[in-house]
Amino acid sequence: MTLTGQAATMMSMVLCGLAMGILYDTYRTMERKCRLARWLVWLCDFLFWISCIFLVFGTLLRVNEGIVRIYIFLGLAVGVVLYFLLFQRTYLYILNKLIFFSLWLYRVTLRTGYYLLVAPVLFLYRILLSTALLLFSVIFRIGKWILLPFRFLGHKLWGWMWHFLQKPLGRVREKARKRWQALTSWIKGKKM
Repeated sequence: MTLTGQAATMMSMVLCGLAMGILYDTYRTMERKCRLARWLVWLCDFLFWISCIFLVFGTLLRVNEGIVRIYIFLGLAVGVVLYFLLFQRTYLYILNKLIFFSLWLYRVTLRTGYYLLVAPVLFLYRILLSTALLLFSVIFRIGKWILLPFRFLGHKLWGWMWHFLQKPLGRVREKARKRWQALTSWIKGKKM
């Protein structure tokens, strides 16, 4: 491998170390904001390290055909240390501002969507419901006033019919009571 190839490999590993530091801080910040379950944190940790491995070895395959040397790990360490010493505070500040802005934009979008789409539909539903209830109550009142004479006639007719039905119903009731008493005395008389 030539000296320029080694320098390019070293430089790309330093950049991969910087990228790993950025990915690490992004992942930890998101994990704290989301408050994941413990098993999900372990799964996400595993996926984070798998993605870092793919980043490093994918870069190695492109730069020097996948040849692993000791200075590659040195380049990764230098990149990570440079990130944590020089860029971490600035990156975390920018990341937190971006998260805050994204959440604000999400809330504004939801609120705007609610007021543009959901609120008019709810308003229309309430108007239609109150109109239907008003019409129903008006029709009910009108029907009640229209049916008032028929109700009076029905009440009088029922009273007149009840007067004539009381004697036959009383006889039927008396016969049913006597039969019931006979049946119960017969059942009591049977020994089981």
